[in-house]
Amino acid sequence: MPFKEDSKSILNEPKIYFMKKKLMFAAALLVTGTMLFTACTKKEDATPATTTIEKADDAAARNELDRVQDDIETIYTSHSYDSSGARTSAVDLPCGNVTLTGKNFSIAYGGVNCGSRLLSGTITVTLVKGTTFSDLDAVLKVVFNNYKVHYNASGQEIIYNGTTYVTNATGGKLLDVWTSTSADTLIHKVRGTLKLNYDTTGTGDTTVGRVWNLFRKKTFASGSSGSANGTGITYTFEGDTTISASTWLSQSDQYQNVCEYGIDAKGNKFVHTIPTSFKWSNCGTDYQGPYILKQGKVVHTTDANAYLIGYIFEYAATAGYKFNGATPTPDNTCSSDGYFLEVYAQKISDGTKPYYYSAYQQY
Repeated sequence: MPFKEDSKSILNEPKIYFMKKKLMFAAALLVTGTMLFTACTKKEDATPATTTIEKADDAAARNELDRVQDDIETIYTSHSYDSSGARTSAVDLPCGNVTLTGKNFSIAYGGVNCGSRLLSGTITVTLVKGTTFSDLDAVLKVVFNNYKVHYNASGQEIIYNGTTYVTNATGGKLLDVWTSTSADTLIHKVRGTLKLNYDTTGTGDTTVGRVWNLFRKKTFASGSSGSANGTGITYTFEGDTTISASTWLSQSDQYQNVCEYGIDAKGNKFVHTIPTSFKWSNCGTDYQGPYILKQGKVVHTTDANAYLIGYIFEYAATAGYKFNGATPTPDNTCSSDGYFLEVYAQKISDGTKPYYYSAYQQY
């Protein structure tokens, strides 16, 4: 898989592009939690299913945000973008068309079918600080212009508008990490606010507008043993801010390692935290992998007042489990193949969990 200088080289580079689908780790988790707490089902009832129909809910919203941010990242970490200077060229993503214009680029989703979804709208990316994005503390401004995801089966939609900023906190290129013969690290931080419009009926007549705030950090690191061509590379995804006690949710807890907070589709306040960083490691013999998600945990906490006073409602997904035919067990090795999902209501006064569910989902 050598580097190429043609306009379609982005998808042919030694990049962690094949890990993209693994970033959607909260989808089934959020849907499962929404179903359970809406019904306020008791502990002894059946374990919920982990498969869902694509629709415009908060699980889908986070899923789609990860997908489109992966598209953006595919471009700005590519050799073609960061070395092209003033060159203008077009690049095809699987479901979008990219135009590189000097130091900037745009992605157009022209009403194209992408599996079971129809994508439209544009995303424009502008270098607003630094000579190139590989400079230390260089900043990209990312503007979502009516980026719309339409689900063909249900007719429901989610539309994104707003601005985020990507900062190169360490300086350097992903290529430097891939080819390093010593320990090397690349850190990108994402900050911003997006407005999400949900059409949950599929009619187009009724939409609700919600706001999400993003605080994300991605770290690419080469092996400490100095493996050439990225053999020892790892990839880490983390939350990157702290919310002080009682400043967002009604309960008094302080939330650390927050990756998103805002208002969900039902109008409730929420916080997404990552108490254990998500980490992919190369389990192969060269840069092509495979890359396995060995660890990580995300927790979705909803304002207790939205459901029942005196309780904290949380949904958690823990990566790095192995299903042995009967029970999922912690693994955290190259044999890991799924998430352990937990959905519960915890009583604030004594910490008990009268509502608790668990399930297993493969990557």
